[in-house]
Amino acid sequence: MVHGAVHAEPTAASAATRTLFNDRRFHALNVAPTERIECFEVAGGNGRVIGSLSGVLCGGQFVNGYSAPYGGLDLVRSRETPANVARLVDEVLEQVRVAGARSVTLRLPPAALGESEGLILFTLLNRGFRIERCELNQHLDLTGIGDVAAYRAALKSPARRALGRFGADELGWSEATDHAAWERCYQVLAANRAAKGRRLSLSLEYLQRARIALAPAVRMFELRTRAGSTIAAALIYRVRSECDLVVAWGERPDHGLRASPMNHLALRVVDHALASGVRIVDLGISNDSGPGPGGGLPPNGGLHQFKQSILARTEPRLTLAKELHP
Repeated sequence: MVHGAVHAEPTAASAATRTLFNDRRFHALNVAPTERIECFEVAGGNGRVIGSLSGVLCGGQFVNGYSAPYGGLDLVRSRETPANVARLVDEVLEQVRVAGARSVTLRLPPAALGESEGLILFTLLNRGFRIERCELNQHLDLTGIGDVAAYRAALKSPARRALGRFGADELGWSEATDHAAWERCYQVLAANRAAKGRRLSLSLEYLQRARIALAPAVRMFELRTRAGSTIAAALIYRVRSECDLVVAWGERPDHGLRASPMNHLALRVVDHALASGVRIVDLGISNDSGPGPGGGLPPNGGLHQFKQSILARTEPRLTLAKELHP
């Protein structure tokens, strides 16, 4: 049973929408006038809502994870039966077809985000979806880590030594709570990208709108010296109730410190996550965007190694696609 399609009003998400990038308020920040937001819910035989699929329809293509790293199918319960997942997939695909889509693109979240993500992937692949893109994703699993001291103790000696290069009160940490602080942090992130020959994909104007529309899920933090200079920043989205995504982080190229503050920035991100009851910190992809010499997406070796050094686990992040028959 489907409860219908919803268009581009920036209203709150339905009860079945658990992922920030499936929230209609998020879509409303990104859709063009020619595009249409669609959100479908599916219930089982007992009337209980199983889950939902949300996305944007444009020119016959339905995209889940539109203008986002990922979206995925949202389940009301974190653990579902194979029969209910199959029902959800089959019914939402039929409704997407009826809504006018000729093809479907699903940008799936990393499997670590939910207990049933592997079951969802299994079902989609067995419904004829093909892998369109495979990226290298890394995350921190904080399950069973009681506090930041326990996390620090679990680090291997090189990462612990990197933390020891600064005194306990040498670097301060705080949340950016006003426009000036957000702009200050944004400039650090933009300079960090520029020093690597890249560009920050999100504009400051967009982020200022997003933090208001999606509060308190969109937050910015800064790492400062005793003198008050911002030398590193982290943009963090609460993408699910127990999952944070580090959308962007980095140090100022000209910070002038005797060592990189990135390990301290990572430690503060973990501390914030633990204090908030977060189980998974998604550190995002560690691959370059363009094709490598042999085709496909080449891994970013340095970025991958740094994340591994702070205890990140690696897994693929997949984009699936399927043509729909009339």
